[in-house]
Formats: sequence, C-alpha cells, structure tokens
Amino acid sequence: MRTQRHSRRVRRRFAVVAATAAALLAGGGVAHAAPAVDPGPPTITLDTPDVAAGGSVTHTVKVNVPVKGRFTLFMEPAEGYRFWDVYTEAADLRRGTLDGGSNASCREEPYPNGERLAVCDVGAGESTLTYSLAAAPDIEAWKVEAHASFQATGSTEKTKAMSVFSVLSDNPVEMSYRVFGRDTAGRLYSHQTFPVEFPPLLKSWRLDHGSGWNGFDALTKLSPIGTDNRGGGVVAREPSGILWYYPTSGKKWTSAVFKPRVRVGTGWSVYSSVRGAGDVTRDGHADLIARDRAGVLWLYRGTGIESKPFAARTRVGSGWTIYNALTGGIDVTKDGIADLFARDTSGVLWLYRGTGDAAKPYAPRIKVATGWNAYTAIIAPGDGTDVGKGALLVRDKAGALWWFRGTGVATSPLAQRSYGAADSYPYTAWM
Repeated sequence: MRTQRHSRRVRRRFAVVAATAAALLAGGGVAHAAPAVDPGPPTITLDTPDVAAGGSVTHTVKVNVPVKGRFTLFMEPAEGYRFWDVYTEAADLRRGTLDGGSNASCREEPYPNGERLAVCDVGAGESTLTYSLAAAPDIEAWKVEAHASFQATGSTEKTKAMSVFSVLSDNPVEMSYRVFGRDTAGRLYSHQTFPVEFPPLLKSWRLDHGSGWNGFDALTKLSPIGTDNRGGGVVAREPSGILWYYPTSGKKWTSAVFKPRVRVGTGWSVYSSVRGAGDVTRDGHADLIARDRAGVLWLYRGTGIESKPFAARTRVGSGWTIYNALTGGIDVTKDGIADLFARDTSGVLWLYRGTGDAAKPYAPRIKVATGWNAYTAIIAPGDGTDVGKGALLVRDKAGALWWFRGTGVATSPLAQRSYGAADSYPYTAWM
C-alpha cells in the first residue's frame, strides 16, 4: 500500500513539473508573471506660436498623464519685462477658453492677480488642449510666458512646463525699474518708474525693504533692478571696509527684492567710491568699479556666482579724483554695452562709452553738458522711457526731480531734461 501511495505522489509531482515546463515553453509565465506596463511620468508639451498685433493664433497643449487630475494654464510677462496692468494691458491679449476634446472638461476660474485661470479636469492618457489667442491692434510688444501644470487627483506634486512667445508689435513695452532711497532712520525704500508720465517717486508706490541700512557708508546697484526683482543686485560697504552683496530674488509680484546677503570680503575702505557699472564686459554679468584714494579706477568683473560675485580687479586708469560723481549701469548709446557718466568738480558731465573689453572697458571720454553741479543726486534707474535708450533721474538743490532720457547717440547721449516731480524725499542715499 505504501509503495502505491509513493508511486502516485511521484506521478503527480512529475505532472506538475511537466505542466509548468510546458507553460514556460508556451510563454504562459507560470513561474514569472508578465510585468505591468509602466505608464511613465506625466508630460506636458506646449506649442505657442507668436501672435501679431491685431491678429490671432491657436496654441496647442498636449498632456499625457497616467491618471486623471487637474490641469491649469496662465500667462504672465516674460523675464526682463515689467508687470502688466491686469485690466488694460493683460486684457489686450485675449485668450479663449480651452477646448479639451473628449478626454478633458475645461472651464475658467479666478486667478489671484485678477486674471482668469484656465482649468481642465483631464482623464488618464493623452489629451490635446487648444485655445485661441487674439491681440489688440495697439498692444505693446510683450514677450509672454505660458505656464502649464498638472496635478494628479489626491497628489500634492505638480508637473510643470513653460513656453515663451512674442507679441509682434511696433509699439514697445514701457519698462519699469526700482529707484531706491535710504531715509535718515536707515530704512530702505523703492519706487517704480512706470508710467513715465507720473511723478517717479510717488509716496503711494513706495515699498519698504527694512531697516539697518544706515550701517553702510556706500550703497550702489550693480545694474538697473526691474519691478520684477531681477537685475544685478546691490553692493553695500560698512565703514570698517567689509563689502556685502545682496543678490536680487527674481521673484515677481513681491516686495522681497533681495536674497540673503553674501559677504564679499574686507579691505574695501581703501576706495573713496564704489559704484555699479552694469555689464561693461559684455559677458552677461554686472560689473563693479572702485576708485582708490590715489585716483586710480579699478574694474571688478562680475562672475554670475552669488557666493563669489567678483573676479580679481583690473586697473582701468588714473586721474579719476577729478570726479565727484560716477553713475553707471545704463546703455545710452544703444550698442548693448553699459556706459558710465562722470561729473567733474567744475560741474561738467562726461560720458565714458562702454567697450565690452575687460582690459580696456571705456572709450575716451565725451563732453556731455555743463552746469551739473546744480544736482545733488544723479541716478541711473534704467530706461525711464519706452525706447530702450537708458535715462538719468536727477535731483536739484530744491529737491525737484528731472529726467534726462537717452538718445542712443554717443556724441549727444542725453535729450533735454523733462519734469519728474516738484519734490522728493530727503533720502541720505540714492541708487
């Protein structure tokens, strides 16, 4: 009996082994189940052609997602452009409601800045979303970022994508920059320069950037800082000679202009003047000039590295003690290189045109005007105009503000002055 039971067990085991082998040979995968197909991560692809003033185009977004979720889309001015007015300028670019086809249900929702947010509930798989975009005939020549995102239902993570397109227009965008002033209590404020027909330092537009700035005996912007909080940043020197760098935050829609400061180094008290120069070396980074007490001017080339913002200094030349004001960072000659203005002790204003050559950053000086001792502050906020030729904002001894807008011509770089405001704050430092 025992022999018969053992024989039956052997036959059953052999049958199982044989069946398993047959299944494996047939591809049945009894020993190893077929792997599940990985749908992959969500992907978003935007096709955003340019739109001409007075015309219209269709933009397309392809969304491929493994599960259902929420898709959103909004637009804003691209890097280097100021904010737009939601109810006038943004409205000149009219976006139609998204068409999501059979796999998406789309609608419009309010957006925090007052515009509309395009929202679609999309299903798993690929969805093709389209929308129309129409530009008003008198719209300005914006560059625009289209931002899209997807968030799976029940998830906190987002997949994002962005595409930039241009509004093709002969009407340039009026840019807006920050003018900074430090008051007697040591608080730093900024005012915006747009729109140019308004007084440039209106109190209602003033933003407070905190206290403690009276601990510095030198303050300077490296280059113009836009109201989008992008630009070369600010350099501040303590009386002890310690130099600090405040990088710009690059965050739009906020008063947080600066990131935490970075210590550059010591020994900077050897300089009687430390001034931002803009990008005079044409490498995309804002530079710094410093004049020592013997009158020698030095160039500190910007590196673009926040932890070490400047390269070793190079000598520009001697004899710079004849100037009691140095103002740089703007391009009034419209060649793409920042220029430098210098006022001598007799009140003559001179232009040093930027060359783009770090070894010889400035061309020979050109006489611009006389009588500039009438001004107690000379600021280079940015354009101050809609034609991209730079501008100076000056304060006279009575406290009134005046614009000198750039012409783009090196031999006559500034137009006749135009009215800015009747009075200004009694700031102890301007930049």
